[in-house]
Amino acid sequence: MSEIRTVPDAGGKPAGRGLRIALVLSLMLNLLVIGVLIGGVMRVARVEPMMATDQPDIRSLWRVLPDGARAELRSMARTRGFGDGGPRPSRDERRARAAEATAALVAALRAEPFDPEGFARLMTGDRAAHIRRVDAANAAFAAEVARLSPGDRQAMADRLANADPREDRRRHDH
Repeated sequence: MSEIRTVPDAGGKPAGRGLRIALVLSLMLNLLVIGVLIGGVMRVARVEPMMATDQPDIRSLWRVLPDGARAELRSMARTRGFGDGGPRPSRDERRARAAEATAALVAALRAEPFDPEGFARLMTGDRAAHIRRVDAANAAFAAEVARLSPGDRQAMADRLANADPREDRRRHDH
């Protein structure tokens, strides 16, 4: 009779058994990863972007802005920031400020007795500075749009009228 014989490895087990186990585990892991990716894609497709209902959709407005105007605003934000009245702080300075704010939150959380009002103040941060930056960014955006030709503004309006808020942010057809 013809029997299929396997050559035993050093442990006395058939040589293919460990390989089969590794392949099954690899297949299970691959299926898990694929399932997670498909689930993530399906979830993102269902989620509507969070937008304030009483505010214009700035992301869509940004996407329909001509490339040159977008580049100018990005350059302005990188070099001098918005509303800070001077050059934009370096990355190290921004990280140091964030570390200080986090340290203050940690100290407030550990404080006994806990001060909820003080903690709430820390969580709001420098709201006035944030409002200044948003106002300055809006003014810079409006000034950049004012520099556009009437034809460019009309084309921008047409793109905005037809824009889908869920459209891929990285795709620019203009």
